[in-house]
Amino acid sequence: MGFPLYNLARSGYRLAPIGGVLIRHGFGYYVTRFRSHAGLPGRLARPDALELVSAPRRFRMVCQELGPTFIKFGQMLSTRADLLPDSWREELRNLTEHVPPFDSAEARRIIESDLKRPIGDLFAEFADTPVAAGSIGQVHHARLKSGEPVVVKVRRPDIEEKVLADLDRLELLAPLADRFDELRPLRIPMIVGEFRRSLMREIDFVSEASFTTKIGEALADDPRVMIPKVHWAFTTSNVLVLERIDGVSFNGREELARMGLDRRRLARDLAEVFLHQYFKSGIFHADPHSGNLLITRDHRIALVDFGMAGRLTSDLRAQLASSFIALTNRDLDIITDIYLEIGALSEDTDVERLKSDLQEALDKYYGIPIRCLDLRAAFSDAMRVARVHGVLLPRDFVLLGKSFVTMVMMAKELDPDFDLAEISKPYALSLVAAKFSPTAVGRDIASQGWYVGQMLRRFPRDMRSLTRKLLNGSLQVTLHLREFEGVLRELDRATNRLAFSILVAAIVIGSSVLLHAKVPPLVETVLPGALGRFFAAHLPEISALGLCGFLFAGVLGMLLAVAIWRSGRL
Repeated sequence: MGFPLYNLARSGYRLAPIGGVLIRHGFGYYVTRFRSHAGLPGRLARPDALELVSAPRRFRMVCQELGPTFIKFGQMLSTRADLLPDSWREELRNLTEHVPPFDSAEARRIIESDLKRPIGDLFAEFADTPVAAGSIGQVHHARLKSGEPVVVKVRRPDIEEKVLADLDRLELLAPLADRFDELRPLRIPMIVGEFRRSLMREIDFVSEASFTTKIGEALADDPRVMIPKVHWAFTTSNVLVLERIDGVSFNGREELARMGLDRRRLARDLAEVFLHQYFKSGIFHADPHSGNLLITRDHRIALVDFGMAGRLTSDLRAQLASSFIALTNRDLDIITDIYLEIGALSEDTDVERLKSDLQEALDKYYGIPIRCLDLRAAFSDAMRVARVHGVLLPRDFVLLGKSFVTMVMMAKELDPDFDLAEISKPYALSLVAAKFSPTAVGRDIASQGWYVGQMLRRFPRDMRSLTRKLLNGSLQVTLHLREFEGVLRELDRATNRLAFSILVAAIVIGSSVLLHAKVPPLVETVLPGALGRFFAAHLPEISALGLCGFLFAGVLGMLLAVAIWRSGRL
């Protein structure tokens, strides 16, 4: 129940700086609720100037001050429209990483150490000045011995140790956040777990190289697309070497105009490239902003930087397609059933109220021509309903929504008459048809048959074990009542304080007996002034054990009083 006390005691010194930053930016209320358990500072002074600063901005300042890992955590939260309202996400989007590049000599050392060869043997040219730098690493231009231009990403020295330390702090705080009723719907422990997996994948360049290769293979037959080639012979967890692609950014309107591109055709190609990733391959670029999408000189769409990528299983892709079709047909029963199937709804969710609120939120968008539809607003409204009803979508679903909305907005900038439904509906229909094709159904039956066979094979043994435990009285049933955890925790705390108080009272009584009986060893009473003369006349000697007992009881009583005061429940 709760978080292990020994872990908090062992790690309190790591949480103390976070507590100080939270207090400095006006979140002392949360600190005081668990500081006595986590070893956080106790002063709750809040500058008056913070009264005029909004909570989202103060939280953004907290992330900024705590450093790169927390900045990335805030950036990840800014994509979770199912968790945070627009005001918070808009503020967290302003999180930026002002990280200076590290020494190029250190970059050379890392490359040579990982690849076991001197730079001169690896590259014909290597630019010491990085072209970009971030919290995870920095990018250098280079040229292979074959003459091919490449980009070399080098991970920052000791970044993994720093990230792991910060992730440990977040994981210590996450269960504490779950103690607050207002924070519990955010399911912080699960979000932190997802963030750990995502960030550990991001700092491992082999993972990014793998996604780059997989998406490249999935789009290999499409002549409209270009994905940078990974040079695996030069790639490790610390070093990533990719084909260098030169092109024009999607927001470079003047340059695109000079290239003589058909903007309507380009918008359609962009949509089809991403719809293929969503509905066909199941692996997609999750951060398609203008800096990661280029138009090459031969008019191909180049996708770069796969540090943020998503993956959808075949089941999730089928559910996505079914959701899309149900949305166009205004069938909210299917959508809520899909939510239930993927575990997005809690047991307390009022499904009928959810359907009613979804209907109300989406009604205003039905019948609007696609060119006039504000897809970002529609997505925001749907996510608002999800937040109200505690709907927590899978991370990859949310990444897909962000990627999808960004892609559509870029397509509409290229072509104001872009028709999303015309392009996307065939993809969804083909995926649903494939899901229910005889081949797919037969494969599912065969797969489920294996599980049924395993269950039948183990059934006699399981029944025999169950019967044996029932007969000898060793059968146990365990119930986990989450609703009573808080009550039991408070009861446990109150019981401990009561026992502590009884112990202090017993020490006081015992010390009084020792003093009254003058149990040796005795010490002479030496006090100044009138008080000293009084004791010299009536109590010239006192028991040393009794005196020590009184002092010990006084210290314990003060500690108890301080603990009660710090809990805020006098």
